[in-house]
Amino acid sequence: MSYFAMGYWVLGLSVIVSAAGALVGFTCIKESTKSVTAKFRTVWLAAAAVSIGGIGTWLAVFVSMLGLRGPGGATFRYDVPRMLGAAVLAVLAVFAGLVFLGRTLQVPRLLGCALAMGGGLGLMLYVGMDAVQARGSVETQWLPALGSIAVLIGIATATLWFVLHRWPASAMVGAALVFGLATIGAHYLWLSGLDVRIDQRGAVPDGEDLFTFLVPMFVIGMLSLAIPITAVLVAPDRRTAGPAPAPARAVEPEPSR
Repeated sequence: MSYFAMGYWVLGLSVIVSAAGALVGFTCIKESTKSVTAKFRTVWLAAAAVSIGGIGTWLAVFVSMLGLRGPGGATFRYDVPRMLGAAVLAVLAVFAGLVFLGRTLQVPRLLGCALAMGGGLGLMLYVGMDAVQARGSVETQWLPALGSIAVLIGIATATLWFVLHRWPASAMVGAALVFGLATIGAHYLWLSGLDVRIDQRGAVPDGEDLFTFLVPMFVIGMLSLAIPITAVLVAPDRRTAGPAPAPARAVEPEPSR
């Protein structure tokens, strides 16, 4: 099976997409710590979950799938409802991890949230890879799959620990790049366990061609990153509540002479 049938640029693009989603997500989480109200904080965390889970994980994973070809150059079809379901799982997994994490480092809570987030992303990969259909059979070997889930839990642990601290922009860019490389690495580890057997006598599977489905999803995903970026620039609650200003002292009139 070939993983780079369209060239290695697909690998580079998937890492860039993942890093871009993670960077925007980290920025949204940073802004959430400045929010005065719980409502605004939840909105920021939801935007972060879409950026990290939806763009940085789900979309990046399926961008890398553009180069996947079966034995003999066979192409695949993809079940759209399962792919969309995998996107929802990715967003919910990241959102759950961020919401229950809190604002201070508590190791038991960090590990629990990392397990939920990483396990949810692993479930996303399972559902997403279950959407792959071929003229024959596609089966998953569980040892690479379990290894991939372990890596995702490690990524989730490092990500949640990272967002609990304040970092300069350069550190956030570096962390986003590491996130992208690790996430795509976990995906290829899962792909190494796919056992594809092509049977030309079998019926052509239902589903959509990945390129036809992914192009509009890619455009929508990239445009959606503009929403939190714009919100960061014009956020109405950029400053946290501080002490109330002292009331102005009334100026007493001078006594007449």
